[in-house]
Amino acid sequence: MAISPEHQIYAELFSDSPDMAVEFLRERGVRVPDYERSEVTSCDLGHVDPVERRSDVAIMLRGEGPDGPLDSLMGVIVEVQRDEKERKRFTWPEYVACLRSRHECPVTLLVICPRQPVADWYADPIPLGHPGFVLHPLVVGPKDIPVVTDPATVAASPTLGVLSAAAHGATKKDVLDALHTGLDKIDPEKAAKYIGYSLHLLDDTDGQKALEKLMMADTFEYTSAWTESLRAEGEAKAILRFLSKHGVEVPEEARERISRCQDADTLDTWLERAMTATTIDELFDE
Repeated sequence: MAISPEHQIYAELFSDSPDMAVEFLRERGVRVPDYERSEVTSCDLGHVDPVERRSDVAIMLRGEGPDGPLDSLMGVIVEVQRDEKERKRFTWPEYVACLRSRHECPVTLLVICPRQPVADWYADPIPLGHPGFVLHPLVVGPKDIPVVTDPATVAASPTLGVLSAAAHGATKKDVLDALHTGLDKIDPEKAAKYIGYSLHLLDDTDGQKALEKLMMADTFEYTSAWTESLRAEGEAKAILRFLSKHGVEVPEEARERISRCQDADTLDTWLERAMTATTIDELFDE
């Protein structure tokens, strides 16, 4: 099954910042051992089996232990879920058991849900059948993600700033202000990536429009291919919105031409024409 861009972005955020998963666990009362470092480990949690078993992110916390200074102290499995899938109640216990067996250490499951109703659905315990053997997923929904309005916090933890923007940016402009200002203080290439992530996660919301306006101030250069692609996508959607608003009929061929265009100058020209066009020919007029 194809993984959506939204799903991949959330997984990338926790891959970029494994310690962020640890903080969410601590907030939920999980006792996390003192550790020297956190690292992303193999997500392949299957055995010799024709069915692939892969978590979204698998993290290992390492520190002083019986086997040395970087012993496996605790594993964390991060799963991103956008929809309700009963099958996950059967595969998640397997993920936990496999990682625990491989590294011979405790393992915790953290589930990230961009939509609160989905988070509430996954919060139910998973009884495995053996007496007392019940897995309680630790679930994070939008209401569990902090409202980050301090740019210094974003600069220190850009991934948390993106999560906060995705969860609250559609209704809280100060979150977007903090994101924009905070990312100005980190490496420009990383900042461009995280702005691109935020724009995509805020797709078709007032938050996306507000963040785009902040970007026009250009406190730093957003030059990543990802961000440029998202800008083109945003302009194409704006063109189609204007045409629809003016009652202009857009044949499928024309719609595809607009949506696939990546040339900034062409898109700018079409956007200006879309504001007054009465036919699709007026948009493409050479």
